[in-house]
Amino acid sequence: MHNAKCTCWNCPAINLAGKVDFRACGQSIKQFDKTADATEETHIMAECKRRPELGLFNPMDITFEECPQWRKSPYGYMLKDMRVMILGIDGYLGWTLALWLGSLGFKVSGVDNYNRREWVKERGAQTIVPISRMNERLHAAREVLDLNMDFRQIDIYSERERLKEFVDEVKPESVVHYAECPSAPFSMIDVEHAIEVQKNNVLGTLAALFTMRDIVPETSMVKLGTMGEYGTPLTGRPIFEGLFPADAVLQWDDREWSLGGEIVPRDPASFYHVSKVQDTFNCYEACKYWWLRSYDVMQGVIFGVHTDQLASDPRLRTRLDIDECFGTVINRFVAQAVAGIPLTLYGLGKQIRGYIALRDAMECMTRLICSPPEPGQYAVVNQVSGIYSTRQLAYEVAKTGREEFGLPVEIQRVENPRVEADEHPFEVLHERLPKQFEFEAKVSVADEIRRMFELFLTDEVKSRIEERRQVIMPRTWWSGVKKEVERLELLELKDELHDEEQLYKVNG
Repeated sequence: MHNAKCTCWNCPAINLAGKVDFRACGQSIKQFDKTADATEETHIMAECKRRPELGLFNPMDITFEECPQWRKSPYGYMLKDMRVMILGIDGYLGWTLALWLGSLGFKVSGVDNYNRREWVKERGAQTIVPISRMNERLHAAREVLDLNMDFRQIDIYSERERLKEFVDEVKPESVVHYAECPSAPFSMIDVEHAIEVQKNNVLGTLAALFTMRDIVPETSMVKLGTMGEYGTPLTGRPIFEGLFPADAVLQWDDREWSLGGEIVPRDPASFYHVSKVQDTFNCYEACKYWWLRSYDVMQGVIFGVHTDQLASDPRLRTRLDIDECFGTVINRFVAQAVAGIPLTLYGLGKQIRGYIALRDAMECMTRLICSPPEPGQYAVVNQVSGIYSTRQLAYEVAKTGREEFGLPVEIQRVENPRVEADEHPFEVLHERLPKQFEFEAKVSVADEIRRMFELFLTDEVKSRIEERRQVIMPRTWWSGVKKEVERLELLELKDELHDEEQLYKVNG
């Protein structure tokens, strides 16, 4: 298994307090028993919070496969009854992960301030998959899946003391940070929304990092970043996984420098993405200053509605948004097809992004949780399973809707309200998850689109789409102009579909 040879040095149960005096930039001053023979080889000594009978020991000597606290699972060795706290547990990803981890035997706790529900409501939208209040969701999880999750309504920034008390009570061994506003358009509405997004995201992350430093310094943070931090380099240079590889060099003016280990350039595409870049540097600095440990998960665009846990009972479904601010592109396309709205391509529709299905994202997160970084390590993974243009995705949705569900799906090109290149190169390296963590994508875009059509065409969900069809079309412009986008041309698909090039213009 991929983490079998990891040692207690990676384990969140390690206790280094008073054993090692850590310093910034990955350096440490090792403190040892002064009576030890100076001629003998010395090692960092630690204790185990779970196995106090070990006393002081060398944490490099025991591997996960040798430790009785770790057991085999489909996702690598897993710490028994590992305590995971999810910040933002009420959200699309947070609730899905809570059920997923709980079903695997993790002890799940979580916090949420319900901002996502309020933000969507403010935009005149709603989740098209009905969701219950949190107390009802927790009751259903106990009844259907026999899961007992500890939840508190807490704002991680403005109620920092309550967060510290909860963390001190639970002592989580992994913290998953989903408690951020995930919307570029929402951050571009006006100055109030830009400030709200950056305050929620940046200050909330800082509060979580300081809380971990003070209460659970050996616990790893698995933080959700975004591929949008990198932008879409028009030079075509590869997008490395957060940090330049060891052999990367900069050549200029007949001189050469190593770039190995430095953070790769960022080119955020909205004030939301700027907040995520700031999070990246705050996490990086926290690992450097305090020897915290963190995975920054640069996630591609998420799509889908299915995991086995979500499908086990209607009361356990996660939210699914289709409005311009909180609906991601594939989810929105399927909703547009069901509502009879031509699928909206911005500009040429040749913008390329990385994508990953909801179920596959849950597996990635599980593998990362089970394989914590070393103390002081800031690591990045690019979490995508496929690279597509929006034009390709619109074609796939239209093809499925027409051929399998008999819907007269059309595609339209509309004005692009964003400031971005309509056509650009895009080379994303996403090797760490498959090579280091043995992740293999299980869900194809076509299969998940088909599953989404089946759900969206049920009477209840279709009715909810119709109730909010007015919020589907984009109306937030990066320039600040207040108007709905206008159609540039209408495209239609022929009856027999074979490839993307069968899109053709009907009228302007």
